[in-house]
Amino acid sequence: MKNLILILFTCCFFLPCFSQTETTKAKPYRSNQTDTITINRKIVMYGNSITYQGDWNVVLKNSDVTNWGIPGYTTGQLIWTIKNLVKLKPVICFMEGGINDLYLGVPPERIYQNHVTALQELKKNNVTPVLQSIIFTQYDLKLNKIIRKLNVKLKNYCEKNNFDYIDLNQFLSNDKALKPENSKDGVHITQAAYLPWGLEVIKILKKYGL
Repeated sequence: MKNLILILFTCCFFLPCFSQTETTKAKPYRSNQTDTITINRKIVMYGNSITYQGDWNVVLKNSDVTNWGIPGYTTGQLIWTIKNLVKLKPVICFMEGGINDLYLGVPPERIYQNHVTALQELKKNNVTPVLQSIIFTQYDLKLNKIIRKLNVKLKNYCEKNNFDYIDLNQFLSNDKALKPENSKDGVHITQAAYLPWGLEVIKILKKYGL
């Protein structure tokens, strides 16, 4: 009898933990703080934790936005999610990523190829892709030099292949690093820093009549 009680107690304790974990794995992204993923939203903000932390409905003053930011994801991992992203039937997708790759030691050439693959995959699925630059860090100037070279290469690719490109460092960073007033921890940005970012996104949305 004691053994039976012990088994029942163990099941009751572990079942909620398992369910919560499975739910988290099934929904690693959000449209905003409280919303759920909804089909036919026209705009997708696609990236890592920097994208995830933006309250895009407020920043863009638009409720037609899905936040597809997944904390910790590399560009290679983000590519895996495109097959699910396109099921939402968005019109346009703003892509941001690469800093996690660099911290994990992924070669810049691989990061470049992952960006190219993502852009082509989105276009193939009738989603207009917009590439956004990798944001500088605040403190790691050596890494920022790599980021600068990678961004130049990505911008050149976009120009040659008619993809829109947003240089986030133009207003979030100085010539060498993320500005202190825009930095939360050296990598992630403050909520106020999303506002000028949003203005650049809105310019692109107006270009496409969205």
